[in-house]
Amino acid sequence: MPNYTDILLQQDERSGFIRAQRAPLGAAGGRSEAWLRDLLIENPDILPISEVDSSFAPLVPLCTELHTEAGPIDAAFINPGGRLTFVECKLWRNPEARRKVIAQILDYARAVSKWDYADLQRRVASATGQKKNIPFEASRQIQPDLDEAAFVDATALALQEGRFLLLIAGDGIREGVSGITELITRNAALGFNFGLIEVALYEFGENGLVVQPRVVAKTHTIERNFWLVRQGDRALVQDDEDEASEESPSSNALHEEELWWEPLTKIKFDDPEQESPVYRPRNHVRVQMPLSGIWITAFRAMSYGICGVFLGGNKSVRPQVLDALNQERTQILAELPAGTHEGMDGTAQRPGFSVYAKLNDFESDDECREWLISQLNRFVNAFRPRLKEMSKQ
Repeated sequence: MPNYTDILLQQDERSGFIRAQRAPLGAAGGRSEAWLRDLLIENPDILPISEVDSSFAPLVPLCTELHTEAGPIDAAFINPGGRLTFVECKLWRNPEARRKVIAQILDYARAVSKWDYADLQRRVASATGQKKNIPFEASRQIQPDLDEAAFVDATALALQEGRFLLLIAGDGIREGVSGITELITRNAALGFNFGLIEVALYEFGENGLVVQPRVVAKTHTIERNFWLVRQGDRALVQDDEDEASEESPSSNALHEEELWWEPLTKIKFDDPEQESPVYRPRNHVRVQMPLSGIWITAFRAMSYGICGVFLGGNKSVRPQVLDALNQERTQILAELPAGTHEGMDGTAQRPGFSVYAKLNDFESDDECREWLISQLNRFVNAFRPRLKEMSKQ
């Protein structure tokens, strides 16, 4: 990527070149996070959306400080197709600050995914002080023949499915981006896309300021499901991104499930770097591992009367990962709970790792949750260090 030595300015053919000086964001220079937020909402075209996901373009500004149950979103945009983009403007400081800002924008997305169109219209009106259908009216400025009913329906569907583009914009975010996949993919219950945008500023003395936004990282979150497969006396858990759920649960059922799993989303692992589990429909939580595409799942299979924990992953990476882990299988099994056996592929050539218990063996939901927490912690302790090393190779 270019730095200040790469950017030159020549005012005319007779004058020499002026070398740019990098101008970092920060309150000391008068260019705070709020300054960046206002810059982006007033000049949405400078955000390189097409490099992240062109289906969210063109950006139509809605408002700043869009209030949600999780806090205010710095800047909100929509497009004529009803797709929403949320931008959080932050300085990229230490790893803890990075985790917090990523968790923050994900919380915003989860909150907005519970809205309907009327909620969105009301919140935008409140943020702008304009009592009208701003999402539609603003989008119609870009596409004059836009049909209001079709736009409202498309937006409502995007809200329901959590189809958002989440962007973090700031300065100095090129360092330490390798760990964002773990933070993002562990929150894949929504259908969002995510991007990091570095907004680099360059000064030419008294001759002005250059703003250069560029994509640092992006990820497309894929919805995945898991299911239980009976093979004789064995119950094998499979987890895959290619299969669809057999049924669409009601919102009430999903809400009850999410409440059941809520205590597990707040647990702290022995490993201080491990993020807490994230609830995912249906009836499971996922703990993302340091190696992209690999995770640990805790689940309840009500129709089979069992619960359990297993190591899961994408088809594209799990065979190689299992082959590597199985070279240490004896040692790993000694670190895992008693009764851990094969899972995922469930083949003699490539066994996985899973542990199960019968739901009726527990006297209460709390006892069941405590058992799952204990197994998750053991799995994290066994697999996270090994997968972290693999991610460096």
